Amino acid sequence: MFTFRRSLTALAVTASLGLAVPAMATDTNGFITGSATTTSGTVLSGTTVTIENIETGLKRSVTTGDNGVFRFPLLPPGAYKVTAEKDGYQTLVQEKVQVGISGKVNMDIELSSEDVETISVTGSMVSMVDVTSTSTGITVDAMVLEKVPVPRDFTGVALLAPGTTKGDSAFGDLPSIGGASVAENAFYVNGLNITNFRTGVGSSEPPFDMFETFEVKTGGYSAEFGRVTGGVINAKTKSGSNEFKFGMNAYWEPDSLRADKPTTYTADGLSRLDNRYDENDYWDVNIWASGAIIEDRLFYYALYNPRSDIFEYRGRETQSGADLLQEVYKDEDKDAFWAAKIDWYINDSNILEVTAFSDESKEENYVDFATNGQIDSSRQTLGFTENGGKNYTVKYTSILTDNFSVSAQWGLNKYNRSTTSALDVNPVVYRRLDSNAAFVIGGNWANFTFGTGEDEREVLRVDADWYLGDHEIRFGIDTETLTAVQTTVNSGNYYYLIYMDDVTDPANPSPYEVRRRTYASGGEFENKNTAFYIQDQWQVSDNLVLNLGVRNDSFENKNGAGDTFVKLDNNWGLRTGAVYDPTGTGDSKIWVNYGRYYLPVAANTNIRLSGAETYIQEYREWTGFADSTLEIPNFDGAQTRPDDVFSNGDVPSADAIVDANLDSMYSDEFIAGYQFQLNDEWSMGIQATYRELSTTIEDVAIDYGFNKYLEREFGSSCTECSGFHYYVLANPGADITVTTDPDGDGPLKEQAYTIPSSDLNYPESVRNFGQLDITAEKAWDGVWMMKAAYTWSHSWGNNEGYVRSDNGQDDAGLTTLFDQPGLLDGAYGNLPNDRRHAVKVFGSYQLTDDLQLGANFQWQSGRPKNAFGYHPTDEFARIYGSESFYSQGELVPRGSLGTTPSTWQLDLTASYQMDLGDFDLTLRADVFNVFNNDGVTEVFEIRDDEAAPTQGAYVKPGIDADFGNPSNWQTPRFVRLSANLRF
Repeated sequence: MFTFRRSLTALAVTASLGLAVPAMATDTNGFITGSATTTSGTVLSGTTVTIENIETGLKRSVTTGDNGVFRFPLLPPGAYKVTAEKDGYQTLVQEKVQVGISGKVNMDIELSSEDVETISVTGSMVSMVDVTSTSTGITVDAMVLEKVPVPRDFTGVALLAPGTTKGDSAFGDLPSIGGASVAENAFYVNGLNITNFRTGVGSSEPPFDMFETFEVKTGGYSAEFGRVTGGVINAKTKSGSNEFKFGMNAYWEPDSLRADKPTTYTADGLSRLDNRYDENDYWDVNIWASGAIIEDRLFYYALYNPRSDIFEYRGRETQSGADLLQEVYKDEDKDAFWAAKIDWYINDSNILEVTAFSDESKEENYVDFATNGQIDSSRQTLGFTENGGKNYTVKYTSILTDNFSVSAQWGLNKYNRSTTSALDVNPVVYRRLDSNAAFVIGGNWANFTFGTGEDEREVLRVDADWYLGDHEIRFGIDTETLTAVQTTVNSGNYYYLIYMDDVTDPANPSPYEVRRRTYASGGEFENKNTAFYIQDQWQVSDNLVLNLGVRNDSFENKNGAGDTFVKLDNNWGLRTGAVYDPTGTGDSKIWVNYGRYYLPVAANTNIRLSGAETYIQEYREWTGFADSTLEIPNFDGAQTRPDDVFSNGDVPSADAIVDANLDSMYSDEFIAGYQFQLNDEWSMGIQATYRELSTTIEDVAIDYGFNKYLEREFGSSCTECSGFHYYVLANPGADITVTTDPDGDGPLKEQAYTIPSSDLNYPESVRNFGQLDITAEKAWDGVWMMKAAYTWSHSWGNNEGYVRSDNGQDDAGLTTLFDQPGLLDGAYGNLPNDRRHAVKVFGSYQLTDDLQLGANFQWQSGRPKNAFGYHPTDEFARIYGSESFYSQGELVPRGSLGTTPSTWQLDLTASYQMDLGDFDLTLRADVFNVFNNDGVTEVFEIRDDEAAPTQGAYVKPGIDADFGNPSNWQTPRFVRLSANLRF
């Protein structure tokens, strides 16, 4: 049995910033636990403790046992009234105890005898420091969002946490957490995983105003959580209560109050990235209502969210004679989002929750053309980009006994991934004038290839909590079935007009042959992830808690034919930690934690490597144009040569393209920290984290090593291996075993071949990350609040992880990095997400009863810079163009060119509250990047001019004119005006 002795002010502290680190990563329920004693410290058994939710009327009671401990698990977040009663003692009542998302509230209840006239210690006590948790992160509740300027998205919230940085712009607006790539995070809404399971990059985008609380977990996950090596953003939506409420929220970000990014110029004075004409108008209005359908039993919350986002930007300028030509793009998205939640309190021990929301959108994409900055053609519809989908989840929780409870959840997450255009039925026509000239493209088409895609995730999990003496045991199982449907085809028919190499009349050439390409790939791909776990929180003594857990993850990916493509079973991940309370008063803790986290193979890998592909080229004699305007050729001439059948729709055999000894991708994490309370309102902490990406899965080109092995062992070679196109899914740096027939009908037979790593010549994949955080927090006291953090961190190795920022490649597990050994020369160094120093401070001040001010300040050091070019000695690596760490024939190791400049940004907010009788109106203005700092965040890193030949003998290329120029800057200053009306 253990107790905490804290003053009542700690109640406000706990409610202000969610200071207690959350215990349950994917859950959205709270927890109250504690003990009952006399004022002299004697344990009180037989004490009846009752809690009642102030807004919903939910009421539960328990009686303390011999150890005086009481527990209330699976509590919907909210404010609770706590009452403690025992014969012979005065009744203790605490009117408002705030229970947050996934949070544990530790209470010490002290009862006085009825014959005591004066109670020396009154009220229930809440500890600021959770001396049972080894997790790290922060909780951001509605109060913080109301008081601090924060962008209205997951990334804006995540960047409030220490150890989080913004990833490269190639992936959109996404966070890197704990040194991991932006594709290794997980996003949850009411326990439903909404992460993009194709590549791990991003998630669904629910309407922001539906959220009540966010939990940002940066490490120390308990065994109930897995399939992530970065961080977790876990959001809980709003719910209804007995009081009927409704309102309207309106947000406007006018282009007239938005600054532009700078424009990049090359040495000749011509602009190459022209941001002077960018326009971005955004407005967002929603209406909402909540209340009780049946008082104390059935509640609802609903939100309808029409939106409008119009973004216009210009592509890079090109010189044409005396004119500067430029494509102008305009994207419009005007779809409405919606959300709804039902909470049914069947009785005080059984709750059913139903959540549904939609983020379906269809973006219209237009293109214009500009000459010398002036648009000179009418707007033409290019196509449509469809995103998002409908999402549903149902959760049931039941308190079966005082010592045993269970929860079960089912969910469905859908996402559309289609890019289409009415022009895609038209042919694409390529003309070649001779064997050396560049191609000329004709035809009226929008996309060279276009695709339709749809993802669906179905989840089911069951969790149970069992309390045995000093043990709090949580165990469960969760499964998710991921289905990705993808079809990619050529736009219309793809014709290629082939001319004589010797063109006698260059002004009026005539083709002699027509080639027609038929291309289609894709299929339906299913992944199945399953896990079971057990976690024990063991109160060894009054001062020591051990968190002991283990998780077993299994991953199965299927190919386009429905057969198993990759199967990785029984991946055991240990989760263990210890928390020591040095004073025994609950105002400080020292903790250590170790965890192993596994990452499944992304669905994108199935689609790219194991789909059904048809790729056929047919050749006919030239007979003229069927449509001379569009230059669509006839295809009725005599066949001139045999068809090329590169693939006939068959799905490749898994044992030919997946290493038979493939191991799962996983990361190990070590954390140690010290947190202490200075007084009732201030706390500080210091924490060190080390992460190591121990195993990586990538597609590896084996041609060169395979040939070397076959020639040495069998005196033969792989006739199909040309040096850069036989890719195998494998663990870089290890031996690779594939089953194939290397020489077709030659002397080698189809069998399993194990290629030694020494022949393949790839290094092992390395990613290391170290971090030190120093934090200070001032809780809200009705006047002001503040949270500050300094972070030193270092990310180094030769592999960023799931994706590659170097070239903006989001093909999870299929980047170019391990495609050739030469591409790894010089690859070891500071990785793209390395930001050595960072300072974050945010807070709020109540200037008057009606006027509130807030600020958010962030400073961080710059991103490592590189120089990419052609590999001078590895001819196969050179085929990839400027992808190696060589430049102008010289090795330039990763990150050796220094960093981009440090950047800082100050955001401010002011809100004014007005009482309009039955209505409350809040007017607010948020100004982001007040000083309009335009620090460079990314630069062009390709140094070798890619016009140089990539095949044959090495020819030293010229220097790309854009090398070293800025490619991205800080987000310019913009203003968000809002009005929130509540009844």
